[in-house]
Amino acid sequence: MKVLVFIKRVPDTAAVIKPSQDGKDINRSDIPFIINPYDEFAIEEAIRLKESKGAETVVLSVGDEDVKENLRRALAMGIDRAILVKHPSYWNLNPAQIGYIVSEVAKREKADIIFTGKLTIDDYTYAIAPYIAEALGYSLVTYATKIDYLNGKVRVERETDLGSEVWEADLPVVISAERGLNEPRLPNMKGIMMAKKKEIEEIEIEIPNFNYSIETFTPPPPRKGVKFLNSVDEIIKVLKEEVKIL
Repeated sequence: MKVLVFIKRVPDTAAVIKPSQDGKDINRSDIPFIINPYDEFAIEEAIRLKESKGAETVVLSVGDEDVKENLRRALAMGIDRAILVKHPSYWNLNPAQIGYIVSEVAKREKADIIFTGKLTIDDYTYAIAPYIAEALGYSLVTYATKIDYLNGKVRVERETDLGSEVWEADLPVVISAERGLNEPRLPNMKGIMMAKKKEIEEIEIEIPNFNYSIETFTPPPPRKGVKFLNSVDEIIKVLKEEVKIL
């Protein structure tokens, strides 16, 4: 069994994001970057499948030299191999293009299971897993919170707005990981040292032109000051006279 995990490099959730001077991107020079947090659930699930079923695990990302830092973290956690599809401005690629890239690598690797995070926190894209599955003709299960690996198929518990569902899907399959699927491990010193020695395979893929353009980035408006109310009467007065909902 071979497992492919797609990860994305995103700004740290604690970073202060500011528009670039031309207003068409964010200023990337002074902010820390991390692995997309939902992708870490995908990494952990692949490693557990390696430990329990002997699966071969491969981590894939798209980007420039900086992305190798994130790939090495996945290797340090316990992934076997890493692949970088080189692209100088990966943040401009849309989900259809990313889905195409992952599907092309998956064909080459003959992956049985492809894991992604349920969304990417920089642009809140939920679409990558569906695009991958559509490109490959694979089964798809999203928002996984529990996975049982059966003979030639998976049984997946997934979260929805109406509660939990249980789905069964045949292999090969694409699964997007939701919070609660597992608890991602921290790399230990041995893993970090081994990851430094591992080669990261670099490849180039001709990407279809599904382009769209971002016209402008603008920061959100400043928040209004906080007003403390000391009594129920004051709350009612504000709701009537200022908010005007009573």
